[in-house]
Amino acid sequence: MKTLPPERSVFSVEATQWMIFDAYMAQWEKNQREELEEAAKGKGKEKKPAQVVQVTQEDPVYSASMKRCLKIMERLIVQNANEERFIDYKYEELQMDELTNNPSDVPVLPLWRFTTDKGRRKHVTAICWNPRYKDLFAVAYGSYDFLYPKSGLICCYTIKNFTWPEYQFTTESGVMTIDFHPDKPALVAAGCYDGTVMVFDIRHKDNKPIYQSTVRTAKHTDPVWQVRW
Repeated sequence: MKTLPPERSVFSVEATQWMIFDAYMAQWEKNQREELEEAAKGKGKEKKPAQVVQVTQEDPVYSASMKRCLKIMERLIVQNANEERFIDYKYEELQMDELTNNPSDVPVLPLWRFTTDKGRRKHVTAICWNPRYKDLFAVAYGSYDFLYPKSGLICCYTIKNFTWPEYQFTTESGVMTIDFHPDKPALVAAGCYDGTVMVFDIRHKDNKPIYQSTVRTAKHTDPVWQVRW
């Protein structure tokens, strides 16, 4: 929709060092008079120190609510741009008799393609759907070329917006297996090629796991091929 632009007004003022100094001195004299008046009203009573409460105001542009609104707007834009793919794919008609008599040989039509720049030249080693949010799934990236080990990556994608992963976690070694917690869908367990087992919380903004096995905890060094809660 097109609306009228908001009304604007131009305001400008020039301030010199003397103007700033005079304003500071006037405010200082006002504070001195107020302190003398309070001391006279107190009649010798002990004056309590005033408590200064510092209030920090969050910038609305970088607030959590603005980030959530932008995420919803981005999802709507993606769905509007791919309206035919989101709506018409369920009405795709396949002539079963013309293709084959075996239902198992029916070709599968690709609907969405999920990619990320950090996942290039890496192998997809595991995929796991979220038990609560049916549109969210996690993908583990590693390498099956064991002569040239690479770093790992965990990406959480959603069908609501397939242009960019919702969450990303990087690891030093390639991730070979992942699994969502059945009761706590925000927890993701991952096993790496160097034997490390980690647990991530997708609600945290940092890229660090909340649990990680190390040499101090007597972790093994063989690849972790499967993890389950």
